[in-house]
Amino acid sequence: FFFSSWFCVILFCSDFDGTNHPGGGGPEAARDIDEKKTRQSTTRSLPLLFTFFERNRALIRPKMFAHKTTTTSSSSGAFTPHVQKGVAAVRRVLEKKTSRSPRVKPHRSMTITNMATTPPANSAVSDIRVEKSEVKPGCVVELSVVVPMDVLAISYENAIDEATAQANIPGFEAPKKKDGSRKKKDTKKPPMNMLLNAVGKDQFLLLCIEDALTSTMPQAMQFVAKEAIQDSETITTTPRQMVEAFGGPECTPSKEMEYTVKMCIQPTVQWTKDIDNLEATYVSPGNDETDKRDTETMFQNRLRDMATMRVVEDRGLEQGDVAVIDINAMDTSGNSLPGIETKGFRLDTEETDLKLPGLMEEIVGIKVGEEKDFNLTFPEDWSIKSVAGKTAMFTVKVNELFSREMPELSDDIADDIFAGSKTVEEAKAQILEAQKMSREVEEAMLKDQALLDALAAACSCEIPESMLKEQSENMFGEHLTEMQMEGKMSMKAIQSLASEENMNKFVEERKDEIELICKRTIACETLFTEKNMVITQGELSDELKRQVKDFEAQGIEYEEDRMIQNARGAVEAAKTMQWLKDNVKLTELPPLERPA
Repeated sequence: FFFSSWFCVILFCSDFDGTNHPGGGGPEAARDIDEKKTRQSTTRSLPLLFTFFERNRALIRPKMFAHKTTTTSSSSGAFTPHVQKGVAAVRRVLEKKTSRSPRVKPHRSMTITNMATTPPANSAVSDIRVEKSEVKPGCVVELSVVVPMDVLAISYENAIDEATAQANIPGFEAPKKKDGSRKKKDTKKPPMNMLLNAVGKDQFLLLCIEDALTSTMPQAMQFVAKEAIQDSETITTTPRQMVEAFGGPECTPSKEMEYTVKMCIQPTVQWTKDIDNLEATYVSPGNDETDKRDTETMFQNRLRDMATMRVVEDRGLEQGDVAVIDINAMDTSGNSLPGIETKGFRLDTEETDLKLPGLMEEIVGIKVGEEKDFNLTFPEDWSIKSVAGKTAMFTVKVNELFSREMPELSDDIADDIFAGSKTVEEAKAQILEAQKMSREVEEAMLKDQALLDALAAACSCEIPESMLKEQSENMFGEHLTEMQMEGKMSMKAIQSLASEENMNKFVEERKDEIELICKRTIACETLFTEKNMVITQGELSDELKRQVKDFEAQGIEYEEDRMIQNARGAVEAAKTMQWLKDNVKLTELPPLERPA
C-alpha cells in the first residue's frame, strides 16, 4: 500500500464492511445491533480463512505465460497480427474531431490486439517498405512502415465501396438478395461530393486508414514474426498524421502514408546458476504451538464479533470501542494529502493495529460530533518514503460511537461460535482444525513462492516494457477491487483512487514486487521451453473443460480463443511448478518468534 491511496488501511489495518458496521445508517444508529443477526453473520465468516489464503496464493504466483511469443501464421507462412482493435482505436480518435473543436487533442497510442486469420487480399502490399529499428531499452523494437501510393489507391477504392454501402443513398443501393441483404460489389457508386456529404469526410478518412492498415499490417509484422511478444503492438503514429496521405481532391491519395508500430520482443535469458541444482528456503508459517495460540485469538475475536453493540452518548472514545469516523490530513503548507480523505471509516480499537505512533493517544476521548486537529510525525522508517520523517496535520471527527456487551460464555452459544458445535470446547476444537488446515494452505503457498523466487534469482534478463505495464495495471486493479470487496473504503473513495496519477504512485511503491513477478514469468516460460515440456491434448482438454465450467457456473461470458490460451497457460504453469518441486532442494526454516 502507498500513502496517498490507502492511508486508512496502513494506519489502521482493520476490515470494514460498510453494510454491516454498527450504527451505519442515520436514525437506525440509535438502535442496538441485533445480537442474533451478529452471531449468524460472523459464524459464516470462518470459511473466509481459507479463501484468504487461496486468493493470495493466486496473487503470489506469477501471471505465467501471458506473453508467449506469437508464431501464429497464415497458410502462406506470413505472420498476421490482429488489426481490428487498432483500427477501431483510429476510428474513435478521429471521430472526436468536430466543427466546434478543430484543435488536435494529444493522442494516445492505439493497441493492436487481434490476429487476422487470412492473408491480406490486397496483392500490392508486397510493395510496402518496412524498416526495423535496433532493440531499445525495455526490449522495444519499432517498425517504420511506408505505404506507397498505388496501395493507397486500392484502399481508397475499397473505402468508396464501404462508404457507399453504409450511406445507403437512394438510387445507389445494391439490389437486394433473397435474405434482404445487399451485395456490396453490385452497389452503384454515387458522385464523391454526394458520398462525402452523406457519410462525412472524417468517416470516409477513417475507412481509408482502416483498409490501408488492414492490408499492410500483416506484411509489415513478418519482420518480427518469431520474436514479437503477443499483444504488445501499438501504433504510435497519430491518426491525424496518417490521414494527411489522403489530402488530394475528394480525399484522394496525395502522398505515401507512413506509420510506426512499436512492440516488445522476447527477452534474452541467461542463467546465472545451474538450474538443475537450485536450492531454496522458506520460513514455516507455524506449528502446533502457534496453532493453539492462533486458535485462542480467533476464539476471542469470535466472541467480540458476537457482542451486542451499545450506542455510547455520555463519554468519549475509549480503547475497546468501535467508532465511525471521518479522517483527513494536510502537509505543513496546508495542502490536503491526496487520497487520504475518508468518510464513514469503521475503526475497531480492539482489533485495529494502529501503525502510526501516537495516533491512538490522540483520538481517545473524542466524543460523538466532536472534531479534533493534531500533528503527528511519520517515523523515518515509514514504509511510504514520500512522507517518512515528515509532519502532517490530521483532522478526525467521530460520527458514531459504540461499546461492546460481551455474550455470556456457555454451551448455548457454541453453534454461533462455530456452526454445528454443541459445546464451547467442541467449537474451539473445530476452530483449531480450521487453523491447521489454513496453515497447510499457507505453507504450500510459501513453498511455491520460494521455488519461484529461487528460479527467478537465477534468471538474468531485461524485462519487456509491455510486461511491466500489464502487470502494473493488473495489480493496481486487483488492489482496488479488494479494497471494495473487503469494505475498507467506500465506492466513492475507490473511484477517486482510480486515476493514472495514483496508479503511477502505486507502481513506484511496488516496483520491486512487480519486477519480481515479471521475472518469475520469464524464468518459468524459459524453463518450460528448455526442458522440452509438452502438453497433451487430453491435458489441455481437461483444463479447458474445467475453466469453461467455472465461467458458466458464474454466468461469465468468455471468448473461446482466449479461454484456450488461458487453459494452455494454466497447464504450462502446473507442469513448470511440478518440475521445480521435483528438482529444487527446499529447506524449511523454523517459524519466526511471535509476541505472546
